[in-house]
Amino acid sequence: MEPLTTDDPRRLGSYHLIARLTQGTGEVTVTARQFVARSAGGARTVVLTTPLSEAADDPAHRGRFLAEAERARLLAGSHPPGWLAPVVELAGDPTEPPWSASPYLPMLPLPAALEAHGGPLPAATVRALGAALTETLAGIHATGTPHAGIAPDTVFVAGDGPRLAGFGAVRAAGPDGEIRADLPGVSLAVLPPEQLSGGRPRPLGDVFSLGAVLAYAVTGRLGPDVDTLPEELRDTLGACLAPDPADRPTAQALLDELARGLRSPVNTPSVSSGPDAADVGVPGSSPGVSVLPAGWSATVRDSGGVSPAAALLGRGWLPGRVIAALSEQSSAVLDAEVDSAREPSPEPADGRATRRDDEELSQSIGPSRRGLLVGAVCGTAGVAVGAGVTWTATAPDDPPPPTPAERLAAAHRSHRRLEGAPPQPRWRHDVTGAAPAYAPLIWRGRVVVLTGKTAVHGIDLRTGKQLWTRDGLRPAGAPWAVDAETLFVPGDGLVALDALTGRVRWRSKDYRRGAQTLLGHVLAVDRSTVWFTVTVGAEDGGDRHAAIAFDVDTRREAWRRTLPAGFTDGHLLKDVLVAMDGGGEGGGQAIAFARESGKRLWQRVYRGIGTKGFVTSDGNSTLIAAVASTLRGFDPLHGSRSGWSLRSLGKDAKGHLTDFGLPYVHGKTAYVADGGYALHAVEARTGKVRWQRAYGFALETEAAPTTPDTLVSPSGRRLLMASDTEVDAFDTTDGSLLWRFTDIAGGGPRPRRRTVALTDDTVVVVDGRGVYALPMD
Repeated sequence: MEPLTTDDPRRLGSYHLIARLTQGTGEVTVTARQFVARSAGGARTVVLTTPLSEAADDPAHRGRFLAEAERARLLAGSHPPGWLAPVVELAGDPTEPPWSASPYLPMLPLPAALEAHGGPLPAATVRALGAALTETLAGIHATGTPHAGIAPDTVFVAGDGPRLAGFGAVRAAGPDGEIRADLPGVSLAVLPPEQLSGGRPRPLGDVFSLGAVLAYAVTGRLGPDVDTLPEELRDTLGACLAPDPADRPTAQALLDELARGLRSPVNTPSVSSGPDAADVGVPGSSPGVSVLPAGWSATVRDSGGVSPAAALLGRGWLPGRVIAALSEQSSAVLDAEVDSAREPSPEPADGRATRRDDEELSQSIGPSRRGLLVGAVCGTAGVAVGAGVTWTATAPDDPPPPTPAERLAAAHRSHRRLEGAPPQPRWRHDVTGAAPAYAPLIWRGRVVVLTGKTAVHGIDLRTGKQLWTRDGLRPAGAPWAVDAETLFVPGDGLVALDALTGRVRWRSKDYRRGAQTLLGHVLAVDRSTVWFTVTVGAEDGGDRHAAIAFDVDTRREAWRRTLPAGFTDGHLLKDVLVAMDGGGEGGGQAIAFARESGKRLWQRVYRGIGTKGFVTSDGNSTLIAAVASTLRGFDPLHGSRSGWSLRSLGKDAKGHLTDFGLPYVHGKTAYVADGGYALHAVEARTGKVRWQRAYGFALETEAAPTTPDTLVSPSGRRLLMASDTEVDAFDTTDGSLLWRFTDIAGGGPRPRRRTVALTDDTVVVVDGRGVYALPMD
């Protein structure tokens, strides 16, 4: 970005201009003026485009500019093709220059990206850039319209992919039939020969301009000799730069060439401009090319995969210096926004008012300021760095005055985030002592319960402050809540705690160390009944095992039944408890008991399934099992043959289908992720697919990826996916991405898997000793 010049306006419409986003440098000219701007009150940040000053007063140019801006707005609609920068607003007030507005995200014009990198971009980066822009052109050309505005200053680089602006710049500069050599707003170095003399812009002209822009990106020079291009791109770009349009490839053919040799298999079922976009046919494709939207994900149909550009825009597609420049831009925008969003207040000469304001702001930022300020600038920087990375800032117990960026974060907590950007944590809590060993529990929307190997902690869900700690319990699993006030902790027997104070209400005399009967594994919990296994010492020195139904209201066993050793998991159906063992060479063994009486109903073996695969039920009659890369549904009343099956979509680095993770059933729908970060929503009883999605970050997985866990909010509106590195939130209606969150914690042991608990409006994420509370929306 560059400071505003004396010739630049300070306000357009309701927007306050902050800085220039594009600036002509050296041999690169600009096609229009573009500014970063904020609306009155600081509610919105946008990129404003307005004609060059030498053309702004030409009535004919004004009309053409507004006409092209309106065409861009209609073309984008709610789902712009590929990475087309959408126009969301335009104005032609005769008292000021005409302008159009697009949503702001941290992005660099291509010349600025080269400058930040210190020279030409790597060939791999240029290939990814070209694939994304070519997919965008394919979507635009499918409407029968050329872009007619591709130039170095209309191609922007962002953390998750490029953005293509400047729609119709050539048409706005001058009408067809007019020589364009001396027209303002035309970049002659990338203009196709047929358009230089006034020819009508056509799709193959876009291919020429794109080839010229990519040649500039990979060499740092406009109009380089084809022989000086890197060998791997020489023939591809040379064909784009053919003087005769008939010798140039179509956008689809160019995309195929750029994606040639791609390691990760790519299926391209349809053109998609967003998670909910309708299919758009592309001439020459079979059946089409999947165009990634201007966000994080690619739509996947039942047989689908991810687009070629998504495969190339994986982790590390941008050089580190460019990423740093994007982050610096985010910080600069936040700093600059303070001036336009907050008017300075009068203060005494001694500066006491400033110190008082700083103290108030520090308090308003709250616990996250003193521990780890994560997400204060995530609305911009999180996307700029890519892959959900957040900015952090540490401070001693007596923090210095907040920075301008922190001032803005505190003053404007309600700002709408960019798509995919993580929400700002409400608080962070650092757990002292041993790290939590089990998933957190949220008790009645008030207390977060964290369980370690030796202690249980209670944290206020609203503030993040620790309420109580209960040591010496030796927990053997996650706690559960039964009545309005009590938590139960398995471990050295059963222990009932007061949820608000942590006080021990009662402790079972049985099932403790030294007793004849020892507590084993909790199988299931429902209302005031808990089912668990026990080991019973025998007089002959051998051990016997049993399953117990325990009524916590009466503190007595409802029934006890003999059970073989090795049963560690259980699932509740409508009237049945199904106990599962750990599985073996023959498969997983299941024994069913009547929930009320404990009567043994049936016993069978499910081949290939162990306790880690048989994970859940729909609460009625269907058991869902994850068997490697296949999801299966069983009706246990009719034997061990599955009634339906579903294959995973995600693939690892070798192209193999990845395994399913742990399904989660809410109502009649089972939600599950696979190791390739594809999400699936299926009807639990029939296996009918409601929707399936694969995301761009699926290609970041390792050769042997771990499968994410899924969890659904109580209302069923939101779906969470927790992995080894991050937590992602989705809309259960269609699987569209809401946000991605990863923490950057300092020090202490860090478990591989993030664990979560949630209400309808709050998500609690635990990683090592760090606990974060995030707003769901």
